[in-house]
Amino acid sequence: MLLLVPTPIGNLEDITIRALGALKQANIILCEDTRVAKKLLELLVSRSLLALPADMDSQVFIESKQFLSFHSHNQDDFIASLDKKIFNSCVLYLSDAGTPCISDPGAKLISYAIMNNIDFDILPGACALNVAFCGSGIESTPFVFLGFLPHKKLERQNKIAQIAKLRMEGAYSVICYESPHRILDTLEDIDSILPSTYLSVQKELTKLHQQRFYGKAREIKEKIKTCSIRGEWVIVFDFTDSICEVEEKALHYEDVYMLDIPPKIKAKILSKMSSRSTKQCYEELLDKERMK
Repeated sequence: MLLLVPTPIGNLEDITIRALGALKQANIILCEDTRVAKKLLELLVSRSLLALPADMDSQVFIESKQFLSFHSHNQDDFIASLDKKIFNSCVLYLSDAGTPCISDPGAKLISYAIMNNIDFDILPGACALNVAFCGSGIESTPFVFLGFLPHKKLERQNKIAQIAKLRMEGAYSVICYESPHRILDTLEDIDSILPSTYLSVQKELTKLHQQRFYGKAREIKEKIKTCSIRGEWVIVFDFTDSICEVEEKALHYEDVYMLDIPPKIKAKILSKMSSRSTKQCYEELLDKERMK
């Protein structure tokens, strides 16, 4: 049996009764970081959220489980070498925080279980996605979840421009995660591409120092400059009145050709704007230079 078990995103008391039962029952615990998983169990016991028999302490309880690393960097190799007999025992998968498969590993485990007729279940629980959407104050229009935005500036800017052109029926929202290291840069990019779009930007949800900010990107950037930016952030875009503003700022092929930047960088941009490879775009640029 395979169980995917959500863990609190900040507040330990958000652990569910079913999750506590699964942790007691588990023989094998797959987790992103074994140290984080063991610390979680220690805290649950110390806060009296996970009750143990009188003759068992947290150390004995933890040592009774087998902890195996399963994360985005090793999941393919892990599954390739997996013996499905392991699921004759109760196997849990925990992400470090939140619900597995939501910007965290887990989907490949479920695919493996489906293909091999292994019983599995998904327990509901904490997830920053729905907490942030509810806290945005945006009416329940359709929404799209993007996970984390790209790390690189150009790719991030392209993604921001794309999400405003999804061609959905009527109003919609887009939700994404962002790290504290990039939140200010991301808000700057949003301001340059979608300056009129209303945002809800929230951090450290369910924790003691959770905060929520509302307004346009420039307004929010000024507000958060005065506070700590530590912790994970969630951005909710409200595409109601500003859906078409990105159209006016769309970058066209001709604009890219005129940019005073190295041909290799131009080729990468053109490749992102088309279905062609960077090499094809680079050769096209060289041909244009020869024809001058």
